[in-house]
Amino acid sequence: MDLEKYVRAIEKSLTQMVLREMNSVDVSEIWIDTSIPVDLIVEILKTRQLKIPEELQTITNAGKTIWVRKT
Repeated sequence: MDLEKYVRAIEKSLTQMVLREMNSVDVSEIWIDTSIPVDLIVEILKTRQLKIPEELQTITNAGKTIWVRKT
């Protein structure tokens, strides 16, 4: 499966969320924006190098942090 198109869609979604002044995002918000299945979003976030906007601090899934910006 070519995951690159999903990676780009997630990156675009995260950029749009930052433009809405969000610094913490839940996977469900990415799912609503992209229609990519939640389990695939989580897999991509955990296994791929994404271009995540500097303003974004955390990404959660069902209350659990799955990504946090390292300081």
